[in-house]
Amino acid sequence: MPFEFVTAWLSESPVAIRLIVIAAIAAALVLARYFLIAGTGFGVTLLLERFAPWRRLQRMPFTRKQILREITHSVLSVLVFMGVIAIIIVLDRTGYAQLYHQADAYGWLWFWLQIPVVLLIQDWYFYWMHRIVHTDRFYNHVHKTHHLSTNPSPFAALAFHPFEAFLEIAIFVILILIIPLHVTAILAAGVLSLVYNVYGHMGYEIMPRFIANSPLGYWLNKSAYHNQHHRTYRYNYGLYTVIWDRLHGTMHPHADRLYDKATTKPVPKEKSGNRETG
Repeated sequence: MPFEFVTAWLSESPVAIRLIVIAAIAAALVLARYFLIAGTGFGVTLLLERFAPWRRLQRMPFTRKQILREITHSVLSVLVFMGVIAIIIVLDRTGYAQLYHQADAYGWLWFWLQIPVVLLIQDWYFYWMHRIVHTDRFYNHVHKTHHLSTNPSPFAALAFHPFEAFLEIAIFVILILIIPLHVTAILAAGVLSLVYNVYGHMGYEIMPRFIANSPLGYWLNKSAYHNQHHRTYRYNYGLYTVIWDRLHGTMHPHADRLYDKATTKPVPKEKSGNRETG
């Protein structure tokens, strides 16, 4: 069997070769995940343009040049992510990380609770990191790469400067050093982060109104909010939520108005000739 041949070859190969092969496989999987999720998001935008064009957040269309640039920067970001993942693996193998692999090692309550805890910490970290890279010292040299797309497409989800890509994922290195986390929590956070980033960069609003208007929806970030951030270069710095934006006064004053406009189907105007005269 080819798979058995490969595993046998790897087991007899030098450690350096094994690490290179494992890193290449991991990079291919992470890239495949990016293209699958971002590509799906882009496909949804095509359907929305056909069946619900009022949900578009800006008149400016996506361009091929823009999408190619976003993909190029996203691929570079994935390579940076792989470097940080390699650091996490080394920390785990050397005993410095508090990663664990047996689900019930810290109890089932913590196994399920740790995922929302990680997401909330990541959300707080992202808010402040995002505000820092918007300062004069960092913006022109780092964050401007992401803002090259004034109306980003789903492929812009990971379109960062390499240094910002490192900052994006560095929180996971910090977390595994101080909190016992199951590998599942890290993997789930990585997937959810990409999914929410794709949603935030869709250029269309798809969140149902019954969710947006619920008590939970009040605190959730929306595609309309992040698109507004790309257009104004200010406000709406959150990732999953707008908790920190609302607490620190960085929500755009018309953010909810933009969401309402994008999720309200316009009523066709009656032609004057069809109106009954009284």
